[in-house]
Amino acid sequence: MREFLRELAAVAVAASVYYLVRGAVSDRAEEAFQRGRDILELEQRFWLDWERAIHEAILGSNALIDLANGAYFWGHMPLLIVLAVWLWRSHRVVWRSLRNALLISATAGMVSYFLFPTAPPRLMPELGFVDTLALRAAPAYQAQEVGLFVNPYAALPSLHVGWALLAGLAVWQTSSHPLMRAFAIAIPLSQSWAVVATANHWTLDAFAGIAVCAIAWLLVLLRNSLSFRMPVQVDRS
Repeated sequence: MREFLRELAAVAVAASVYYLVRGAVSDRAEEAFQRGRDILELEQRFWLDWERAIHEAILGSNALIDLANGAYFWGHMPLLIVLAVWLWRSHRVVWRSLRNALLISATAGMVSYFLFPTAPPRLMPELGFVDTLALRAAPAYQAQEVGLFVNPYAALPSLHVGWALLAGLAVWQTSSHPLMRAFAIAIPLSQSWAVVATANHWTLDAFAGIAVCAIAWLLVLLRNSLSFRMPVQVDRS
């Protein structure tokens, strides 16, 4: 019970920091929109501006829009909650690794959101993007748009993609069964497609999210390795 309360405390602290960051950037819209345009220009220089093609590919099909919306919403926090409960009950060591990587990457994300507020494509219809969640009026949209819980300029990095990568790595560690391994791979791949298809993130946001969370996971593995190798001191007095 005590350990469970510690987990809740960590989540509460992370949420509090998020709210503070959200309030600090809510009035920096001009900066956020300019950074979004700068990111698109940078992507165009390196032929990474895949957003419009991926986004437009789903606009003619309600089924594809619903699929992208569902992957974007249900493949993020709902999946992480279910995964956290399962790992807590059945794979406590993997849960601790996932938890620590989430906290490290969340901290890095909050710093970036404060220093580099960035508007996502969905808020820039003049560039040809549509908010697909609003277009289909999905329940996920109402949940995401509750002002208290949303930072509209938290595009860089995409923790939707980064945390999907962490979820996939955690699932991969729990089993060598081919179906479980396939599911582990599908989690980050589907979320990478969804964030761009729904115009919630730029391509570079997704790459940045992968980089931040991969580094967080490696730091956790390094810490675990050092802790495992550290000799136990025996008191001989």
